This record gives sequence, C-alpha cells and structure tokens, in this order.
Amino acid sequence: MCLMVKFKKILSIFTFLIVMLIYCLLVMVFLSKINFNHWLLELLAYSVLGIIWVFPSMYILRPFKRNKNEK
Repeated sequence: MCLMVKFKKILSIFTFLIVMLIYCLLVMVFLSKINFNHWLLELLAYSVLGIIWVFPSMYILRPFKRNKNEK
C-alpha cells in the first residue's frame, strides 16, 4: 500500500507540472493576442489568470494532503 501512495504522489507531481506548463502556455498565447489599451486592464487580466491556477492545483495535489490518522 505504501508503494501505491508513493506512486500517486509522483504521478501527482508530474501531472501538476504538465498541466501548469500547458496552462502557462495557453495564458501567454491568449494574452499576447489581446491589445490592452490600459495598464490597469492588463494588471487585472494577469492577476485573475494568475490566481485561477490555484483551484485545479488543489485537486491535482490532493495526494499530498495529510490525513489526521497518518503520522
């Protein structure tokens, strides 16, 4: 069982890295196509898109969450 937990954690790390790479590339491509006319709009867009990645990463990195029964 310990081997399966380690495998889930390793798989979770690789999944996280691949998904984050794809997300970053998509955000860069998407924002490079937009012509921002004001610095505040650009700041808001990058801020919102920079925070959104947190929610999928919480699901992907779930195997690292320690249970109360685990030591």
